[in-house]
Amino acid sequence: MAALSELSSASATEIIDLITSGFGSFTRQKARILYAIALFDALSLAPTVGATTTATWLIRGLSISASSAHEYVQVARAMLAFPLLGEAFLDGRTNYSKVRLLLPVITADNEAELVELAETMHYHELELALLQYREKRDTPERNSYVRLNRCGDGRIKLWGNFNAAEGAKLMAALKVGELAWHDTDLADLPTIGGEISEDAVDPEIDRVEQRFSPSVSRFGLPLDEALLSSFMGLVHVGLSQPRNPLRAPGAHVNIVMTTDGRAYLPLNPGAPSEAVRAFLSNADYRINQVDETGLVLNSGRRFRLASDAQVNALMLMWRGTCAMPGCEHSRFIEMHHITDWADGGTTDMDNLLPLCSACHTMVSDGYIRILKDAGDIHFLFPDGSRYVSVDHGLPRRNDDARTLAEFNDSSWPA
Repeated sequence: MAALSELSSASATEIIDLITSGFGSFTRQKARILYAIALFDALSLAPTVGATTTATWLIRGLSISASSAHEYVQVARAMLAFPLLGEAFLDGRTNYSKVRLLLPVITADNEAELVELAETMHYHELELALLQYREKRDTPERNSYVRLNRCGDGRIKLWGNFNAAEGAKLMAALKVGELAWHDTDLADLPTIGGEISEDAVDPEIDRVEQRFSPSVSRFGLPLDEALLSSFMGLVHVGLSQPRNPLRAPGAHVNIVMTTDGRAYLPLNPGAPSEAVRAFLSNADYRINQVDETGLVLNSGRRFRLASDAQVNALMLMWRGTCAMPGCEHSRFIEMHHITDWADGGTTDMDNLLPLCSACHTMVSDGYIRILKDAGDIHFLFPDGSRYVSVDHGLPRRNDDARTLAEFNDSSWPA
């Protein structure tokens, strides 16, 4: 009880330090235990304690499950087979979860490279980075199928197996089904450029509850509990071909500006310059910069919300998830202005970043800072850690990195 009372009265800093330092100690201690298991296994000590194998003795001696015992032996053997990995684990520079992640792909040739990735990446970024190391199996590809069975009570059972390309199409279609199923909910909410209007938010309902309502999610796969409604929405699409317009591109005035400084109204190219000036002075408009071929280069800052094309490109660039290091959320994504809109930031590709609503709030509230340096993006966290994404690549930890602005501005913290 005394220990519990002491912890309960700890400050926030003490609690954080306890977790981080404790986990570091726990990781190093677990690595030492596994290294001892590796030596136990290498020296064939199991018969000396009346066991046929190392795993058998662990099951009996430590009272753990068979799956845990065999996993421990596998990781322990890897620590001996790959000394750089074993050393990083023993030093606490990587942890058990990451070591397990490396095992299927690590070799003597790529060991140093993979250990460096494990030391500088969060777990989920490491998962993505390791995909390129996975070799194609020699086993023949399974045939895709969909099966349907009508039960005696009239219920229908449906199951299937799809290859990667078919599965991607299915998941995209299920998202369409989710939107179609909630079409009524979306139609009842005023929207601006496809986003839910702030005026539509009911102040009597918890804002978090509204933000995470399944009916207003535009990104990411449907949650498991929403899959039935998504599937039935897809069925309704097939039966009735409903349309679910989420954006109204004709609901604002577009002004096109060429690279040589000319401006015109694309839907009324004959409008005199006085009319263009009137729009610039009085109307809500969207500036579009085009090159000599008419290709849109940027959408100007009077149009705050990202366009469909920008959203699609950003989600593609960031692999369909929140760009924040360590976050794998793919739903409730919002487009963040790296240089804030209120501070003059433009709604251009190089100033936008997809963030889930939770991470976006952390940035807006000042807990996390995001800095841009040419093609690199720096994520700065309150504990002093920094992750850098180079040319929209997977963020890697580099606490010593600095942007050009930080080097040139003496007011930046060291």
